[in-house]
Amino acid sequence: MKRNLCLLYGIAFLQGMVFYSPVAVLYRQEAGLTLFQISVIESISLFLCFGLEIPWGILADKIGYRLTMGLCCLIYFVSKIIFWKAWNFQDFLLERIFLSIAVSGLSGVDITLLYFHAPEGKSQKVFGIYESMGTGGLLTAAVCFSIFLENHWRRAAFLTAAAYGLAFVLALFLGKPETQRAEKPSGKASKSPLKLSQNVLHAVIPSFLFFLSGAGFLAETRQYITVFLNQPQYIACGLSAGTIALLYILTQIAGMAGPWSYSLTKKLGIPLFSACCFLCPALLCFILAFTHSPLCSAICILGIQGFISLFQPLQTELQNRGISTPRRAAALSFQAMFLEVTSAVLEPIFGSLAQKNLGLAFSAGGFFCIGGFFLFLLWYIFFFRKPAEV
Repeated sequence: MKRNLCLLYGIAFLQGMVFYSPVAVLYRQEAGLTLFQISVIESISLFLCFGLEIPWGILADKIGYRLTMGLCCLIYFVSKIIFWKAWNFQDFLLERIFLSIAVSGLSGVDITLLYFHAPEGKSQKVFGIYESMGTGGLLTAAVCFSIFLENHWRRAAFLTAAAYGLAFVLALFLGKPETQRAEKPSGKASKSPLKLSQNVLHAVIPSFLFFLSGAGFLAETRQYITVFLNQPQYIACGLSAGTIALLYILTQIAGMAGPWSYSLTKKLGIPLFSACCFLCPALLCFILAFTHSPLCSAICILGIQGFISLFQPLQTELQNRGISTPRRAAALSFQAMFLEVTSAVLEPIFGSLAQKNLGLAFSAGGFFCIGGFFLFLLWYIFFFRKPAEV
């Protein structure tokens, strides 16, 4: 059990080591892509992930989570090799197709393996460590880029591919979880994908969609602000590129707050802890909408990253608690699909508002966080079954 957890942590760390991440957009532009082409590729990738979630979840429950993890890590590795060698639109589109296949396959499978291997009552803590390992890999890669690779973007892409190759090697040594054998269904249920899909859908809707919607609002707010809106805000505040790079590293550090989620949830209780994780980012979004102070902007963006990172392990824990079918990976894939749809709906709203005024986009983030909290609260009060306190 401990060996498998260590291997999963190692895979998360290595797959977080995207050395080119500080210049990901510039890397593509250097190869001749426009911003519009980049957005088209991202849209295709999102729809692919959505379409592949159910088939991968069903396949993972049939062939086993360990084998699925290995296949997806291999596909992920191939995608990074393609990215390293990509020089035109078709190359980058092919890379994103492979990446979408890997991401949709891993969705739910890695979490399921962690859930099976986690010690009794410690799954939320394990999820927090897993999240922080991925962020730690990204942070390590960002520091290495700023010191050694600032003018060597292709080399950074090569090192990223090498890291993903090592992650695939680690996946080959994963042991089979004993719990999987007990929970894996057999007989007619395993031969009827349609009936399986109906059973899984019944297990995750309708009440749990309140929770997933709230969590989706929160996650997309963090994604859009910390990835897309932060740099324009820093530039509007008059910060240099070097300072923005430093803040990028600090943002990754703030994203490593996950391991504290378990102890804080235990101390505050789920309702109060969740209120902090939803409403504090909302307040920080509203402050961002009106401030032009570089220090205040940096504190707000780091705070949004930190608070929402704290909520993620609890979200993963509650997602697993909300599953009442033995087809756990398939159920998690359905949940991931719903979260992807939520992101797809919110992204153009953020984008159109940001095009007019950054303040409007930040204000929208604040309202999304508040709306997400009310959805979460509605689910918690009326539908949450409390087997044991986290």
